[in-house]
Amino acid sequence: NLLAELLCFGDRLFYRDWWNATDLYEFWNRWNTSVHDFSKRHVYHPLVDHYGFSRSLGTLTVFVISGFFHEYLISVPLRMIRPWSFLAMILQVPIGLAVRRVKNENKTYGNIAVWVSLILIQPIAILLYIQDLFYRDFVKH
Repeated sequence: NLLAELLCFGDRLFYRDWWNATDLYEFWNRWNTSVHDFSKRHVYHPLVDHYGFSRSLGTLTVFVISGFFHEYLISVPLRMIRPWSFLAMILQVPIGLAVRRVKNENKTYGNIAVWVSLILIQPIAILLYIQDLFYRDFVKH
């Protein structure tokens, strides 16, 4: 918000209460509202409304594109292409379906499942990058 104020950026809503999300889809809606709104407006709606994609296929396509950009933003600075960030994003789709089933039983369990997925999936991807960097830079073949 400080940077938005300094740059006179009009939209100050960058995230909502993502920590209270009761499933992963709700988390992604609240996590980065600027990217979510952009993806929904420029990728999801054109695919579903104009090209006849199903809602599920439109959502999967948005996650694939998002996974590509996550991977790209990590691969360029590290100077190595690995699938870990992409796979972490794509895994959110089936995990999101499982968490949604848990949420239907109890919203608190759904929130716990969101936190467990955040605590496990992203750090595992980061550790895989660290391992690959270690082998690339320090282990001689």
